[in-house]
Amino acid sequence: MGLDVLDTPQQAASAVRRALGLNESCQSSESRFEVLRATVWSMAAPASKAHVNRVLGAALPTWQLLSGRAAATEEALRTDLREALSTLEDAGDLLQLRGGYWAPATARFVELPDAAGYLLVGGAPSALLLVNRDAVRYHGPHRHFAEVPSEVATSLPLEDWARHVFSSLERQNYSPTSTDAFAFYLPAGSRPGAPRFTRWSDSAGDSSGTLLARRTRLYGAREYRLVDVRAGRIVGACEVQGDDALRLMYALDLAAKNPIRARRRRVGEQTEWLFTTALPRAEQRAFAAFGTLTIPDDRPFERRWTFVRNEELALRMLRSLGIALEHARED
Repeated sequence: MGLDVLDTPQQAASAVRRALGLNESCQSSESRFEVLRATVWSMAAPASKAHVNRVLGAALPTWQLLSGRAAATEEALRTDLREALSTLEDAGDLLQLRGGYWAPATARFVELPDAAGYLLVGGAPSALLLVNRDAVRYHGPHRHFAEVPSEVATSLPLEDWARHVFSSLERQNYSPTSTDAFAFYLPAGSRPGAPRFTRWSDSAGDSSGTLLARRTRLYGAREYRLVDVRAGRIVGACEVQGDDALRLMYALDLAAKNPIRARRRRVGEQTEWLFTTALPRAEQRAFAAFGTLTIPDDRPFERRWTFVRNEELALRMLRSLGIALEHARED
């Protein structure tokens, strides 16, 4: 592992800007907004909120470096950051809570009128977006995109994200062959709370519209497609990756008012959440960071999660997938 030696404050500031994911469109005077987004996000993670004094104390050295005002008093720099917190609250990126606490707002894209692009609103730091950093333009506290990057489309609310996927993927004309046997995801026709595997049907009936479909290849490999159907017959199709297909199932469950259910159980001194569907990769990674997964040998279709911390954050993530949370008996 190499170690870079930074000889000047300018080099240090450039390194910090890269770590924050900033590009040249973000002026030094505006970098305080990203410093605060990143600070609140990191400090709020364990308890879902961070006190203003801790936020200001943690952000102050970075803001002093990026502002280039080494001679500025601590009070002047704190005033800058306090004003920026209020601005970010007005912009919808941060939430001010009672008792002097702050928290990041849920990230979402807001479409601007006259095809002027999109604003990313919410407390997610730019460095976590995993997109080309030149795709975002900074204007004061605001982050502007010409279009919604596919890499962060899942930051949209679930139903909005699903509409984006349905409208952005171009289906090609389709001529079925005798070897093509598709199943169709039809949660509206399943009983309330039915397990996911029962929501698939070998027939689209006489429906018309766009459906999620799958077919099983040799050796059990599954492929997913978005298909346009007319009177139950496929007339167009395009490929959907497995993780996107999984997220689409949750969106379709929600649209059909037939969500997947998760049951809360008290097991000894711990609380366990039980459900029978896999999670998309992003949620799976987050859950693995602050929870423990158990899959019983005699019930391999069950997912039993116990959270050692951040349980409320995990439950918010389940709700964002449209999963209905239920309480069950104590064991």
